[in-house]
Amino acid sequence: MMIVKRIDVRPIQEFTPETGGTGKVSFITNSGDMIFGCQVKPGREAEKRNPLLDFVSEAMRQVHRMPEYRISKSYVKFAPGVLPEGYVT
Repeated sequence: MMIVKRIDVRPIQEFTPETGGTGKVSFITNSGDMIFGCQVKPGREAEKRNPLLDFVSEAMRQVHRMPEYRISKSYVKFAPGVLPEGYVT
């Protein structure tokens, strides 16, 4: 099991409601980092959304597709307070 101690989000293309955005999301653990290339889509509701939540949600979507996660749903856990406020699991 990997326990995520910190989440770093680094935009590559700045987020705008018209274009969306791209970036790298890193889940920092004691045993290494998991880095995901993420794209946040534009949309009518985009200006009301928090891009940080969208980037983390996209990274988690990718985690759920990993064979390691499918075998053991407890493959990735988050330390208390690591997930951004408003993130729904």
